[in-house]
Amino acid sequence: MLVCRYRRNAEVFAAHATSAAAMHFISGKNAIKRGSRYGAPTNTRRRRTIQEIYMCLGAKYFQRAYRMSYESFWKLHEKLKEGIVLAHKQYLEKMRRQRRARRSRSSVCGRRRLNSPAPPPIPNGKIESEVRLACALRYFAGGSPYDIMAKYGMSHSEVMNSVWYVVEASNTQSDWYISYPESHEEQLRIAMEFKDKSSVDFEWCAGAIDGIIIWMNRPTLKEAAKVGVDQQKFFCGRKHKFGLNCQAVCDVRGMFLDISITHGASAADCLAFENSELYKRLQKGVLAEDLILFGDNAYINSIFMATPYPNTSGGSNDNYNFYHSQLRIRIECAFGMLVQRWGILRMAMPIGITVKKTIALVNCLAKLHNFCIEEVDAAAEGLREDDSHIQCSDSGYVPMVTNNTIRDVLGAEVQTPDSLIGGGDNFDEVPLSMRRDRTSASAEFTLPRTKLCKHVEDMHMVRPVSNRRY
Repeated sequence: MLVCRYRRNAEVFAAHATSAAAMHFISGKNAIKRGSRYGAPTNTRRRRTIQEIYMCLGAKYFQRAYRMSYESFWKLHEKLKEGIVLAHKQYLEKMRRQRRARRSRSSVCGRRRLNSPAPPPIPNGKIESEVRLACALRYFAGGSPYDIMAKYGMSHSEVMNSVWYVVEASNTQSDWYISYPESHEEQLRIAMEFKDKSSVDFEWCAGAIDGIIIWMNRPTLKEAAKVGVDQQKFFCGRKHKFGLNCQAVCDVRGMFLDISITHGASAADCLAFENSELYKRLQKGVLAEDLILFGDNAYINSIFMATPYPNTSGGSNDNYNFYHSQLRIRIECAFGMLVQRWGILRMAMPIGITVKKTIALVNCLAKLHNFCIEEVDAAAEGLREDDSHIQCSDSGYVPMVTNNTIRDVLGAEVQTPDSLIGGGDNFDEVPLSMRRDRTSASAEFTLPRTKLCKHVEDMHMVRPVSNRRY
C-alpha cells in the first residue's frame, strides 16, 4: 500500500512537471526576445577581438586598414582607454536620464506602468574599449560602417557610438591640445628643422600656414541658424562645395602646430586667419625675434608673415618665390597626409553630422595625424574596399593628385587633395580698408619678405632651370 502511495505521488509530480514545461514552452514561443532596444528582437552576433583581426590581416594590411602599426595602435589605446570608457559611461547615464524622463511623462499622462523597465541588456556581450577604438579608426580611414559592424559583430548604432567616444576621448586629452607653442626654444627648434630643408638656409620660418575646406553636405536652415550664419556662408564658389574653412600651421614634418575652424568655406583664408586665436597671439608678439610664418598669396604680407611676390616671372623676386615655396609647401604636404590617412575627409560629411560635431571630428583627426607622425607611421596606401566606399559616396569624392615635389618625413611621395586646398586666395570678403590698414601699419618696417629676397640675392641663388617660368 505504501508502494502504491509513492507511485501516485510520482505520477502527480510528473504531471505537474509536464504541465509546467508545456506552459514555459508556450510562453517562450510567444514572448518577444529583447534586444538592445525594448521590444526589438535580438540579432545574435559574434564579437571579434583585435587579436583575431590582426591574425587575419598581418602587420602590413593591419597598418593599411587602421592607418598605423599594430604596436602604435596599442600605444594609442593606452592613451585613450580611460576617455573611451568615460564617454561610454556618460552616454549610458544620458540614456538612463531620458528613460526616467519618459517614464515621468507617462505617469503624468495617466499611463503609468506597473513595472519600470530595467536598463537594456547586452545580449551579445560587452564591447571592449580597444574594439571601439578600432571601429573608429576604420571609419576615419573611409571604411563603410556596415562593413565594420559585420567584421566586429556590432550594431550600426554601436559603431557610430564608438566613433564619437573616440572623438570625445581625443579632444579631452589635455596634452593633445593643438596650439602654437609659447616657448621660444621650441619655436627656434622648429625653425632649424625648416632650415635643414631649405636650399638657401632660410632660418626664420617657424611654421607654414594654409587653409583647407572641410567638405560637408549643405547645412539645413535650422543648423545654419544655430551657428548664426546663412547657408551660403558654407559654400565655396571656387571649389563648388559646402564646408568649413580650416586654418592650420605645421612644422617641417607635417605635424599640426595650430588649427582653427571659425568660418564657413565661403570665407577667404585671410579673413579666417585674422579671426583666429593665433592671429591675436601673433599681434601680441608670441614669436621669437626674427621668426615668421610662411604663407601663400591668400594672406597679407606683414611683419610676422612672408608671402610670395605676386605676378612675377624671372628676376630676384621670382627666385625668392621658388625658395619660399620650398618651405611653404610643407603645409600642403601635411594636408595631403591628413586626407590620405583619414579618407572620411575625401567625402562630404554624412548627413546628420552637425557643424559642431564636424569641428570636433576634424580636431580629433588632426591629433591622430600628429600621433602617427610621432610614431613615424607613414600614410600607407588605403584598402581597396575603402576606396570603393569613398568613390561610391552620393555626393562624390575628392581625388588625390600625385605631386613629385611633395614628400613626407620618410621621403615617400604624398598625394594632395587639390580640390580642397588653394581655394582661399580671394579677397572678396576682405574690405579694401582692412587691407590698406594692414599695409600701412607695416609700412614703417622693413618687412621680412624684403630681407628674405635680399638673402637669396646675396647667396646668388636662382630658380632652377627646370622650374623656370617663361
